[in-house]
Amino acid sequence: MAVAAVVGACALLGPGALPPPAGAVATAATSVTCPGVVAPLTPAQSDQVWSTASRRLSALTGPASLPFGATGRSRYVRTNAYAWTSGFFPSSLWLMYARTKDRVWLDRARRYTARVLPVATWTGTHDLGFMVGLPARLGMGLDPSSARQEAYARAILTAARSLSTRWSDQVRALRSGTYGGKWGVIIDSAMNASLLIDAALILGGAEGRELTSRGTEHLLTLARVFVRPDGSTVHRMAFDPVSGKAIGPVPGQGLSTASTWARGQAWAVNGFARGYRLTRNEQLLDAARRTADFWIARVPSGCIPAWDLDIADSAAPRDSSAAAIMADGLLGLAEVDPDRTRATAYRDYANATLGTLASAPWVPTGPGTRGLLQRQAYSIPGDRREGTYVWGDTYLLGALSTIG
Repeated sequence: MAVAAVVGACALLGPGALPPPAGAVATAATSVTCPGVVAPLTPAQSDQVWSTASRRLSALTGPASLPFGATGRSRYVRTNAYAWTSGFFPSSLWLMYARTKDRVWLDRARRYTARVLPVATWTGTHDLGFMVGLPARLGMGLDPSSARQEAYARAILTAARSLSTRWSDQVRALRSGTYGGKWGVIIDSAMNASLLIDAALILGGAEGRELTSRGTEHLLTLARVFVRPDGSTVHRMAFDPVSGKAIGPVPGQGLSTASTWARGQAWAVNGFARGYRLTRNEQLLDAARRTADFWIARVPSGCIPAWDLDIADSAAPRDSSAAAIMADGLLGLAEVDPDRTRATAYRDYANATLGTLASAPWVPTGPGTRGLLQRQAYSIPGDRREGTYVWGDTYLLGALSTIG
């Protein structure tokens, strides 16, 4: 594994690498870590990751609390169900059950999902798509019990209604929070808005149409206001709740308000792709393509970026979770993009990313390692240490499940 090389968008991509899809725009350099040889994921690598995941996830089961992760060599942190990350561990357990069909994983997935379902009534967060929607949706599709499927569906409906209380007719968006004292939205919300559309598919009727409209409009607001002309994204944006107009970017987890936070870019691609899958709205397809092409132009095939795509510092922390979320999003986009040339390019790029992530140091197989996916970024610039966290694990396993 090469150490953090600084690679420009127009640099040679190496053996087996893919050129950017048509429409990708070459931009300034991004610090990336690349393998000596770029290669797609192999079945043996996939099997090894699943085997490692089985051991590591098993080690985290038992306590009633929910795994979160660890920064550097600090202690491993667990949370209650009201942390924004609470739904990821149950989701990983569902993915393990889908892979193995082993009832041990089914029982674990049921147990930990039951711990987050009561959060569906909480109106104090915009992250209900992560916390409730993701594990409940997997449970609906995988649990053999019809009674439990109905319980998961009810939780999705309740969570969607709770999230919908954050809607603003003026901004045409769901409020994420208050940033710098102002009414604000963050790009992460691209992943939560589809909860409303999921609920509408279950519910139907006038309420279902309203939920679909709000979920779709939120994504369209993100596409219009957060996606820059070059396809990069803003992390946080403040709005005037009376006029509905955007005030301007607010500092977040990126290098600056003008830079592109790597995980935020990945959330955007993944969220827009799923929004297009659910609605077939062409503006969401365009947003998914433009944000995907920006990433591909900045991050050569098979490489893992620094935590912000405007960083050219070879010593900057990496964010493997951003790469995993992007791979999962590109695979989802490849399934629905009507342009088969683009779809093939997106799938091949994701496959090369997984080929890198499935090996050390990203997923080490030796003893003594906590969590599954290593070298993730949590909250930089506040803490520059890399770590292991549940969201990266979930999206890595999700991408592996998609690619087969």
